[in-house]
Parts: sequence; C-alpha cells; structure tokens
Amino acid sequence: MRVIVPNTIGSITSSTVAEPSAGETAWVSAGSYTAGDVRIRTTTHKKYMALSTHSGRTALPESDPMYWKDIGATDRWKMFDSYTSTQTATTTTMTVVFQPGFFNAVALYNLTGASITLTVKDQPGGTTIFSYTGNLFEPFPDWYEWLFSPYADLKKLVFQDIIPYATAEVTIAVTAVSGAPVGIGMVVCGDMRGFTDGATFGGTQYGAKVEPVDYSYIKTNEYGETEIVKRKATTDLNASVIMPKENADYAVNLLQEVLAVPAAWIATDSAGYASLSVFGLGSGSVEHVGPNIAQAQITVKGLI
Repeated sequence: MRVIVPNTIGSITSSTVAEPSAGETAWVSAGSYTAGDVRIRTTTHKKYMALSTHSGRTALPESDPMYWKDIGATDRWKMFDSYTSTQTATTTTMTVVFQPGFFNAVALYNLTGASITLTVKDQPGGTTIFSYTGNLFEPFPDWYEWLFSPYADLKKLVFQDIIPYATAEVTIAVTAVSGAPVGIGMVVCGDMRGFTDGATFGGTQYGAKVEPVDYSYIKTNEYGETEIVKRKATTDLNASVIMPKENADYAVNLLQEVLAVPAAWIATDSAGYASLSVFGLGSGSVEHVGPNIAQAQITVKGLI
C-alpha cells in the first residue's frame, strides 16, 4: 500500500488549453453582469458566477462574496483541482508543461484520448530522466470483445520510481484522432510513500476491495415508477496491510499526515490490480496483531 502525497502546483509553464478557453470570458472591472453570468480570473485560475445583477463594481470576485460565487477551476486548471470528474479538455491534442517541485511519482485520473506521453527532465531544457508513451485503451479480456466491442478508455495511470529533482520539468501530451476529445481529470505529483517501505516482509493482503459509489437520485413512488437523475460517481477502497511492528509507528504518522488531504492511494503495483488505485481521502487504524506483526486497516473515500 502506497500513497502519493500531492504537491501544490502553483504555476503552469505552458499549455495548449488557453485561459480563457473557448467558452470562457474574463471578468472586467466595473462591468455589467446579470445573475448567473460566469466569468474567470486568470490570476486565481477560478470561475465565478454572478449571484445578482449588478454593474460598476470594482471589487475582485474572489473578494466580493456578496456578488460572486467561486464555482471551480478554469478549464486549463481543472486537472489540478481536487476533483477527478472535472477535466481539462480539448480536441485532437493537448500538451501541458509544469514544474511540480520535488516528487518521485505521478498519478493521472479520468483520462480521455488515444495515446499519452509523459516526459520528465531534470530541469527545463535539461536531460530526460523519465519517459513513457502508451495508448489509452483498456486491454480486452478475450478475442470476442476485441473483435466486436468498442474500445474502453484507460482511465488512470501511475508512474513511480522517478528520480527526484527539485527543478524537474514535467510534460504531458495526450493525443487522439483529428476532432476527437482529449482530456485529463486529475494530475497528482508528489512523494510516494509506502506503509512497508524498508520492511523485510508485508504488504497489501488479498481481500482488498473497491466499491463504486453512485450519487444519482433514485426514487420509486407508490405506483412502482422509478425516477432516475443521473449524477456523478466515485470509487471507495478498503484494504488490509501487514507489516513488521517496526513499521507501525511510521504507518500511524503517515495516516495522520494525510488526514483530510486528497491523495492518490495505490494498494499494489502488481499487474492486473489497476482498479485498486483510488484518488480520495484516506483514513485507517493500526493494530498490533502479534509480537512482531502489525496490521493497518485502510479506508479511502473516493472523490468525484
């Protein structure tokens, strides 16, 4: 069991998604606005919705809560907010370059496209220290599915064992056929830490469970008629981790550090268990189950 404690991304070096993007409009001081109008601020990289009709105000939206409501990140910055369901999206191709600071792992969620390339350099214009290129299609379970079923998007990827440099530069490029959508819902760059790091034995036990959670509105009336309003969904994770008793204190400290911190949780990096990677809020307990053995029970509440 490992967790990537995410770095805060403060700036983007370059992006092919403009800010404002198509469909976004920048806020203008002393402008005229109708209730429901949405404007962006390139300084805060946020969208704001007008709460009432007004004009002539010069107060910045982020400092004017009586008239403006923060409704989330701009299109360019959605990949760096706290939600996997909000995508930085465009068509055909998208490239973003940024410097996340010290990190050794990257997790990507809610991917859309045909292929992806991740490149890490030790510094801008420097030497490439990590590179990956691959397609974004889930493997088919059998020949019938390969012949007759549509491709399913590979929604998440995790990269680890990246040599850490404080000045490292990351480039992510997602491509698709001309006119097809491409997008990234979440980028997590940070320090990957394991509950059994340095241990002589231990790890996530069989029985680890992921549970899709649906927030759709479903109501059946007295006549048996069911109304369904489709809403967003996420995935929760539950796992048990065995470790030497010497790792118990470290495990407790790690759990305390990530309380109320959205992070990427990876139960195992073994092939065939990609579903056991969840972005969300982790918690748990550590029990000394024997003279030399401790056991952590980890629960991750997935975020939409």
